[in-house]
Amino acid sequence: MVEKKDRHKVLIIDDEIQMRFFLMTLVKSLGFDPVMAKDGVQGLDMLRKIRPSAIILDIMMPKKGGAIVYQELVTHPEFKTIPLVFFSGVDRKAFFHYIKMLNVNLEHNIPEPSIFVAKDADSEYLKGVIKTCVLGKVLEPE
Repeated sequence: MVEKKDRHKVLIIDDEIQMRFFLMTLVKSLGFDPVMAKDGVQGLDMLRKIRPSAIILDIMMPKKGGAIVYQELVTHPEFKTIPLVFFSGVDRKAFFHYIKMLNVNLEHNIPEPSIFVAKDADSEYLKGVIKTCVLGKVLEPE
């Protein structure tokens, strides 16, 4: 059995307590340790304390929203290599358009996120995405 301290950690950054609980349950069912943050400020603070194997990030949050957190992640040498799953109720096309508009005023463009999952996605699909991010490979269904 894998010791708890050696298990993969997944940082969940979402302001909705029900969604954090749902994601915590999914992450635990995969054998990973969830670490939760209720907004972007708390999430970035957690990153200074732990090195997660993956991050699940909401977009619409108080204090510091997901787009700003994403901008900080992709420009930080230590954080930009951590796999990231955007998990949001925001329309994908609208968010990608926002990223394009944000880039108009930036000296260095931030890339479009590679993984974007809608909050109404099937939980088995989301579990597969999380597994792939954490372990770096696609696993066969159990």
